[in-house]
Amino acid sequence: MPIQLAQCFPPSLRSVWLLLAALGLSTIQPVAGAQLYRVGVEDVDYYPIFAVSADHQYRGYARDLLDLFAAHADIQLRYVPLPVRRLYHEYWAGRLDLVFPDSPRWHEAGKPHGVITYSQPLLTFQDVVLVLPARVGQPRERFRKLGFVRGFTPWKFHAEIAAGAVEIHRAPSPEGLIRMTLAGYIDGANMARQVARYHLGQLERPHALVAEPSLLQSSDSHYYLSSIRHPELIQRFDAFLRSERQAVAALKAKYGL
Repeated sequence: MPIQLAQCFPPSLRSVWLLLAALGLSTIQPVAGAQLYRVGVEDVDYYPIFAVSADHQYRGYARDLLDLFAAHADIQLRYVPLPVRRLYHEYWAGRLDLVFPDSPRWHEAGKPHGVITYSQPLLTFQDVVLVLPARVGQPRERFRKLGFVRGFTPWKFHAEIAAGAVEIHRAPSPEGLIRMTLAGYIDGANMARQVARYHLGQLERPHALVAEPSLLQSSDSHYYLSSIRHPELIQRFDAFLRSERQAVAALKAKYGL
């Protein structure tokens, strides 16, 4: 019989329950009467990190991790998927309690300064541009058509775009970008290395595309949870990440992250 509520366990066993939940061995259900928070999330397919299904259900690593936190903190989270630009404007206007993903490095027009509290990183990943193996080492000017998941801002290529050296092409999913690159419709596809690994594996072509370092040097990037209205909740989330490292690591392993 599935274990449904973290509250069924004494504190000494709650970490064990959270680890089982991370491994998919228990079912998390909201606690009646618990404080409810609205979490704004991007209506973007970036699985396995996060995605929104056809029936508007949020899923992936981020969903499972935030659900674990909700069970640990005895709160309820309601996920609100929105198009990227609208999401952050709703958030900055005070109509959402939390947002994921966010980053202090993102500088968008209208973003308020000094009022956003960021968590510790939920995930570390490497942003890369994938190309056909035969094209590795070609001059940078040969890569004019670059693909991005729809909704993402290609800010790392702002100078090249402004100079007319790069054309941006978009697809609704990482898998779509991979297929466009394999077919030669675009010269390279930008996405997290971990996302690429998952989708190339699903296509049973794990080595069909490789990262081209001359287009984008591989370095660590991070996704954060943030809040304007509830800095204390971010502090509780950080404490959860510290105390439940084993459960968080199990979730990352589950999703290949």
